[in-house]
Amino acid sequence: MRLTLLCRTQVWILTLVAVAWLLTAACARAWSPPDAEQRSTGIEELMSDAEAGDVFALERYTGTPAPVWHAIAKVRVAAARLRTEEAAALARAVIDDPQVPAAARASAWSVLADAFFADGRYDEAHEAGHHWQQALRASGASARPLAGAHRLSELAAALSNAPRQTVAAYIPQSVLTARDKVGLSRATVHVNGHAQEAVLDTGAGLSVVSRTTAERLGLHLLEAPATIDSSTRDGVHTRIGVADSVDFAGLSLRNVAFLVIDDAQLSMPLPGGYSIPAIVGFPVLRELKRIRFDHDGKLVPEPEARSNSSHENMRIVGSGLYVDVAIEGVQTALHLDSGAPSSFLNYRFALRHPRFVQGQTIHDEKLAGAGGTSMRRAARLPSANLVIDGKRATLTDLSVTIPEGAEAEVSSFGVLGGDVLDQFHHWTIDFRSMTFELGSSNK
Repeated sequence: MRLTLLCRTQVWILTLVAVAWLLTAACARAWSPPDAEQRSTGIEELMSDAEAGDVFALERYTGTPAPVWHAIAKVRVAAARLRTEEAAALARAVIDDPQVPAAARASAWSVLADAFFADGRYDEAHEAGHHWQQALRASGASARPLAGAHRLSELAAALSNAPRQTVAAYIPQSVLTARDKVGLSRATVHVNGHAQEAVLDTGAGLSVVSRTTAERLGLHLLEAPATIDSSTRDGVHTRIGVADSVDFAGLSLRNVAFLVIDDAQLSMPLPGGYSIPAIVGFPVLRELKRIRFDHDGKLVPEPEARSNSSHENMRIVGSGLYVDVAIEGVQTALHLDSGAPSSFLNYRFALRHPRFVQGQTIHDEKLAGAGGTSMRRAARLPSANLVIDGKRATLTDLSVTIPEGAEAEVSSFGVLGGDVLDQFHHWTIDFRSMTFELGSSNK
């Protein structure tokens, strides 16, 4: 299962995938990648990939791009390192230059909106989103990026009506987590003084509750509605609910915003039924500063501990966490999603590295998600070796999804899920040092 709220500079997506299974029939022919000569190259491609989470490739770029794109690349890197003020200053230099083309201004505004949203500065994210839309129209952009910019701006506007989240106290305490029937990690969180079981999801850009749960916990519902996309249909309607207090792992927060979604959208068609009443996402987890997840189910906040990694290997794009990994020697960035039991690769990875799926038979897979069910096409790799933080992991039966048409534009390179994380005694996220660390192998 994968539960994630992603911010893209192209579109907001709420993915609630409870089960995906292969149908008995496979496609009649093997997959072939698009003509490589039709692909964009250079800085434009790297900027697009950075929007999909692979900021590392942009940082490794040694070419000489046009000055304006070099400046925007620096904005993207600063934002992905959670250096919001630096990103804002760099973006202003681009935005305020009347000689900069509209497309470049749109790119700068998109990164700035992204950075403000991840930092919880929703009023500024709304304003940046508005300017982003204006620049897109001036550049003659298509309807899809305009819709994505509008929805980010709309959601930011709704969130800006809530008081800003603050930390009231933080005395770190370990908590126990447990896996539910589909393998998701759950723990008890206290909301407005009420104990509530919640999924802990590093891939969720905002915390989420069902409408019934919001009412029981006494959340204050804001008037302004918002709309997000789901994995299976466009336009899932939501409200913003604000909790006076949230307490978890010794962290006490005030004015915590939640997306409030109809109960049916958080229920999955599994035998015996399955639903998620609440999700703790990025804005809460980030305040823990450094978090260790042990294989035995213990969550240990370590705000004073120092990173053991020699270099930064984690970036934030749209409140999504991305980790620098090597798959069979190929460097890429995967979206860290503790709500996903299985890792997988997306079409963007196949497009950039076609040899991985060249000649592979494509299967139809059925996805159940928020809003219903849908179909996707995928290849299956028998095995793949990964290197992360200097540690090795092996994946078997690795899926490479192949969405149709424009979906590739908004997909990440793939997801780093529980099948990798469970191969180690612990894994750690450090938001201060921007590192993702793995413990010793448990094999």
